[in-house]
Amino acid sequence: MAQVEKRQTKDGKTTRWRVKWRDGGRRDGDWDGETFDYQADAKRFKALVDACGNRRPSPEQLVDHGFGFLVAGSAPVPERPAKKTFREYALAWLETLTKPSVETKRKYLERLEKHVFPTLGDLPIDEITRRVMREWQTALLASGLSRKTIANIRGESVFPIFRASCRPGEDEESPLRAYNPLDGLALPEGEKYVPDILETPEDASILLTAAYEVDPEAADLLLTKLATGLRWGEVAALPPRAVRAHLGTVEVRQVLRKVNRRWVVEPKPKTKQGYRQVPLHPLVMEIVMRRAAAGNEFLFVAPRGNHWRYEDFYDWRWVKIRKLAESRGLAGHMTMHGLRHSLLTLLANEGLELAALKGVAGHAQVSTTMDVYVHGTRTHHEPVRRIVGGFLEAGIRAGEEQRAAGAGRAADLRGRIHRGARQVRPAASRP
Repeated sequence: MAQVEKRQTKDGKTTRWRVKWRDGGRRDGDWDGETFDYQADAKRFKALVDACGNRRPSPEQLVDHGFGFLVAGSAPVPERPAKKTFREYALAWLETLTKPSVETKRKYLERLEKHVFPTLGDLPIDEITRRVMREWQTALLASGLSRKTIANIRGESVFPIFRASCRPGEDEESPLRAYNPLDGLALPEGEKYVPDILETPEDASILLTAAYEVDPEAADLLLTKLATGLRWGEVAALPPRAVRAHLGTVEVRQVLRKVNRRWVVEPKPKTKQGYRQVPLHPLVMEIVMRRAAAGNEFLFVAPRGNHWRYEDFYDWRWVKIRKLAESRGLAGHMTMHGLRHSLLTLLANEGLELAALKGVAGHAQVSTTMDVYVHGTRTHHEPVRRIVGGFLEAGIRAGEEQRAAGAGRAADLRGRIHRGARQVRPAASRP
């Protein structure tokens, strides 16, 4: 099999790539080789040599694969155009996408400009190595981004770009890369954050009581969010027509999404799973029906009558509610998204079938619901105590009887020793 070696000139300023192999792949075969200015060319030539059984490709094969300049007597090779940078290729790649919506493409571009282009944008795309990508990921983690956010940026915006660069162009141009530097590269290890959840009715009572004391309007939103497991963008965008009293449900038919630093209402959820109907408890249905009858554009409105912006609700309402609840004994550090986790964990622990659980969550895969949103709780502690107690009851009683009998024998022995000591008389002293 051919090999690719990195070589530098004596002054250390120029890097070239040498492909070498033994003729026929035999140990006693004569060495042969070619040197290239670019690593991508070297890797393509190596693959061609391997395909030819570790022999020099024929002139026809060299010409067909873009290596005509290696054929003796061929015309001089025209000057090679400047290498395409990651930014240039990424922007061109975005233009070729047809399936994502305009908003999704905008989100991809926003992520690239904020988290990717500052590091990778001006680098030639065919020279970006696994080391560069590993260091890029580590820097994002050090900047405060979570592992999940890094995974989203990488999986949705960066990995597909490198994957496309490994394929021939639309006009059969040669691939820019021979491999994807993110393929098999693990995410950086960081602190894995597990959201706190409301585990008991007492926890829920503490939080909701505090909410209604701070602001009944905000409390209605939090109660509905906890009762439905809706995302913030779903519950804050609920219009009155979303309430289906005859079905006992609330319908997710539009969402709030942040676009260019502004919260806007989008007429439909991002995915078909997001469009769903969630059942409501009768008491919660009374609350949302009363709010629907108020005639506002949204079920839950800010003081000025418009929908709540997440930042405003968080700063002006949620922080006060959480601090009051924590002062009354609510453990952990609850987040508003933790209310969604709380409901899905409760439904899973109560045995709701997986298909229904996925439907309530609005997920495409049930694995997302179970792996990310369902947490371990203490609800199983009492059943465990009861089961273990029944299994070991006889042994526990036998142990208690043995300890009691042993204590009785020890007390009897101490009594006899005490009585014997009283009967001993001291010897008479000599004159």
